[in-house]
Amino acid sequence: MQRNPTMDIPPMLVPYARRIALRDLELFYYDTGAAQAPTLLLIHGLGDEADTWRSIIPSLAQRYRVIAPDLPGFGRSSGPKSGYSLTFFARAMAEFMAALGLQQVTLVGHSLGAMIAQRLSIGLPQLIQQQILISGCLPIKHQFPRRRLWLLLLPGVGELMLAGMQCSHELAFQSLRPFYFNLYELPAREQRFLRRRVWARLCQARQRRATLSALRWLAVDALFRADQYLDLVSECPTPTILMAGDHDMIVAGECIEATEVVLAGRGQYIHLESCGHMPQQECPALIVELIAELVPAGCDGESDWHNEHSDG
Repeated sequence: MQRNPTMDIPPMLVPYARRIALRDLELFYYDTGAAQAPTLLLIHGLGDEADTWRSIIPSLAQRYRVIAPDLPGFGRSSGPKSGYSLTFFARAMAEFMAALGLQQVTLVGHSLGAMIAQRLSIGLPQLIQQQILISGCLPIKHQFPRRRLWLLLLPGVGELMLAGMQCSHELAFQSLRPFYFNLYELPAREQRFLRRRVWARLCQARQRRATLSALRWLAVDALFRADQYLDLVSECPTPTILMAGDHDMIVAGECIEATEVVLAGRGQYIHLESCGHMPQQECPALIVELIAELVPAGCDGESDWHNEHSDG
């Protein structure tokens, strides 16, 4: 493998690759599907990039307009040397939506992307049709960071730990194991892709900085802002679908279950069997099927579930 690999674009996604200049950022994104079709905005998780959706974008594009950006600081997007908080990411995505003129979209967020989706829905409910949150949600209960994260949260120590993983391609690949039900049961082509990609991520100083900054801000949110998020989530009118694998070792199921309760009839929790933290990669056909059920490809983009739970 290259010592300093580039973040290449998967061949099947090359025709959909775009770039857009915002006020202080340049974002890379994919855009495909019919312009008049219901729009899905796919938001990836921490330490990842838009390519996490590579196995589902072509199928979804047959029914929807599909837009999937690299978040600021990740993948091929630029990123400032500032704090990567949820507010920062939500503002960047709101500016991105405004630049593309997106309205009445369905947000599909994974992990950190699910939290960003919720922040967008809280701040811009008039633009969001519904949200599908995969393996993540805002922290509405106070939580201490898990022990394996403590060292990463320490300034200087976290940087040394990520830099140290560059000493071995195998060590870098092994770092992905907690994120999957069984990393070695993924198709061989997926394993090859992930081996190359995790190495490319570790070799990007910008992405390492963004990852650690986001982790530290998330720890602050979970410790000190849970009550604020609880109030905001309970008042958000956006219909919400929650999905999580039954073997997710990254996000606690209790938090997602608590969110369903707080939503009080505006939320639905779908359990994914024999799946870890990365359903879009571990069971892509199922995710496509579920999204197709939840977001009919009609002209208004409103799901039957949304209509059944609306006041009108």
